[in-house]
Amino acid sequence: MRAPSPAKTLLLLWGIAAVVLAGGLLLARQERQVRTERDRTPLRAFATTAQGQLQRLEDLYQDHLVRLGREVVPDPQRAGRMADEITGILQISLLHPTTSGVQDTHIPVNASPDGPVPLPAFATAPGLTSGSLVLLDESRLFNRDSGWVDEPGKPLLFHVRRSSSEVAVIAVSRSLVADSITGWLRAWAEKSFAPVRVTGGPDQLRAEGRVLAGAGEAAAADPPDLLMPLRSRFGSYDLASWDLRRTLVRYHPAALAVTATLAIVIGVLGFIVFLAQRRAHAIAAARVSFVNRVSHELRTPLTNILLNIDLATELAEDDPQESTRRLDLVRLEARRLGRLIENVLTFSRAEDGRTEARITTTACVPADIVTAVIEQFLPGFQRGGLTIARTDENTAAPCLCDPDALAQILGNLLSNVEKYAPHGTVSIATTHAGGELSIRVTDEGPGIPREAAERIFHPFERIHSHIHEGATGTGLGLAIARDLATRLGGTLALLPTATGRGSCFELRVPAPPAPSPASASSIAPPA
Repeated sequence: MRAPSPAKTLLLLWGIAAVVLAGGLLLARQERQVRTERDRTPLRAFATTAQGQLQRLEDLYQDHLVRLGREVVPDPQRAGRMADEITGILQISLLHPTTSGVQDTHIPVNASPDGPVPLPAFATAPGLTSGSLVLLDESRLFNRDSGWVDEPGKPLLFHVRRSSSEVAVIAVSRSLVADSITGWLRAWAEKSFAPVRVTGGPDQLRAEGRVLAGAGEAAAADPPDLLMPLRSRFGSYDLASWDLRRTLVRYHPAALAVTATLAIVIGVLGFIVFLAQRRAHAIAAARVSFVNRVSHELRTPLTNILLNIDLATELAEDDPQESTRRLDLVRLEARRLGRLIENVLTFSRAEDGRTEARITTTACVPADIVTAVIEQFLPGFQRGGLTIARTDENTAAPCLCDPDALAQILGNLLSNVEKYAPHGTVSIATTHAGGELSIRVTDEGPGIPREAAERIFHPFERIHSHIHEGATGTGLGLAIARDLATRLGGTLALLPTATGRGSCFELRVPAPPAPSPASASSIAPPA
C-alpha cells in the first residue's frame, strides 16, 4: 500500500486540528436562557371578553334550539326548512310518554360528518330492540323545560318540552357548530386582539391547537408559560402566552485553552510530520536514484571482467604477453567493483530509533467510551445482521470513572448480544445525571428466564445450550462484569423488557462530574 504524500498528510492533520478546535468550541460553549415575565393585563382582559363572547354565542344558539323545538311541526319538509336556518342540526325527534301509545316521529335534517345519527328513545319504552338507539331518561326530559343531553358515549342532544305529552329532541353536530363558532371567533379576534398585539407577544388564541390570532413568534418546541382555557361546550379554546426569553452565551476559558493548545500541537505536529515525510521521500528518491546508478556502475566492470577473462583465455598460448595484460585489466575492474560494493555497504549502514508514550487518566467522556467499544463489535454485528440503536443523554461531558472497567463491562454485554441475539436490534441507552452513569443494553433475542435472572451472574453459569444453538462461551463474562460494577461502587442487573422479549441489562455506577474539562480524556479504551 502506497504511503500518502506529505501534502495529504499535512492537510489531514491540519483538518484534525480544525475539527478539534471546532469541537472544543462546541464543548466550551455554554448557553443560559433568561426568562422575563411580561405584563399580561391586556391578555387577561381579552380572555374575559372572549369567554363572554363564547358564552353569548352558546346562549344565542340555545335560544334558537328552544324556538325550533317549540315551533317545529311533524311535516319533514317544513321541519327541514326550519332546521336549515340553524347550524349543525342533524335530526329532530318528537318523543311521547311510553304510556301514551303515540308513535314517535324522527325527522332527518342533515347528514352527520361522524356517521349515521342514532335514534333517541326512552329507556322505559316497551319493545325496544338492539340497534342504533340512544336511551334517554323519560322523567328527566318531561320535568325540565329544556336542556342538554351531553353524556359520554352519546351524541350531543338538546331537548325542549313542547307539552306534557311531547318532547322535541334535537341531535346537534358538535364539530359543525364548533367550526361555525371558530370561524366567527377568528373574524372577531382580528380586531379585538389588537390591544394584545401592542404588548409584542408571543401570545396566541387557539382552537383545538390551531392558531386563530397571534402576536409575536412563539417557538413551537417551548410549552406556553401561561395557558388560559376558555370554556365551551362545542370545542376546546385557549389563550397561550410565553414569557420573553434571551439566550446568554459564554465559553469556558479552561476548555478553550486546552482545545486551542491541542489544536496548535496537532497543527505543529502536522507540519513537523510534513517536513519529516518530505525529507524521507527525498531520501527514498535519492536511494532509488542511487540504486539505479549503482546498478549501471556494477554492470560496466562486470562486463569488462567477463570480456577480458575470455580474451585472456584465448590468448594464453598464442600471445602470453597480451593475456597477462588482459588479466591485469581484470584485476583493475575487480578492484573497482570492490570499491563500489564497499560504497554501497557504507551507504546502507543507518539506524532508526522509536519512542512510544501512553497517557492514562481517570477523567473520561462516557460517549467516547461507548463509541470505541461499539466500533470493536461493529464488523461482527454487521455480518450477523444486527443493527444498533443508540441514545445518549448528557454523556458528552467528562466525568470521573474508570474507562477501562466501563469498556470491559460494556464489551462483555455486547459480546453476549453477539453470541445469543445475533439478529434484530440492540439498543444502547447511556444517561449521566445526578453524579451517576447509567448504561442500558437491550436486545431482541430469546431472553432469559426469570428463574435464571441471578444465576447468570455466577461464574461458569449459562442458560441451556439448546436455546442458543451454536453459541460458545465460558460463562465468565457477566460474572466479571458484575464484579467490576461492584468494585466501581455500582450495580449491574437484569431488568424486564417492555415487550416481554429479549434481555435488558442496566449498569449504574457513580460518576461525578470531572473537576475541570481540562482533565477529561476522550482516548478510546484499549481493545
